[in-house]
Amino acid sequence: MAGAPQYGLDRYIGAFNFKVEIDGVPVENSKFISVSGVVSTSETMEFMHGDDRYLMKQPGRASFEDIELKRVYQQVDQFYMWREEIEKGNIQRKQVQVYLMLPDMITTVRQMTIHECFPSKWELPPMDASSTEVAVETITLTCSWVTQVGGNA
Repeated sequence: MAGAPQYGLDRYIGAFNFKVEIDGVPVENSKFISVSGVVSTSETMEFMHGDDRYLMKQPGRASFEDIELKRVYQQVDQFYMWREEIEKGNIQRKQVQVYLMLPDMITTVRQMTIHECFPSKWELPPMDASSTEVAVETITLTCSWVTQVGGNA
């Protein structure tokens, strides 16, 4: 990894430089402030050969955790409408792209593709009359698998 010397940076990349694209959701309506839960795990399979005295282990099936996206609510209800379709039994799976960017917000350091997603949970922004914080809605996506594109920066 070469880092970003043109910005006076070392090899570390800030977690705050990212963008998210979802099939069918216009980018200008997607002010994402958080992506979490992009996690891959494998089951552990245990076995023994013949009269081995030691239990052997190897990786089994891979699975992916639910992914939580938070975005600033901008009077665009596409997340909720997507969730409503699921509630009606109309399964609409979409592909999600998560890009980790350099500070120029043009150069991609890592791109993760989250495949076959559907919203398993949607959450209305919390309402608090004593707060001045922006309204943030949350959507939890369940996916089939995740792949990385590139990532050689």
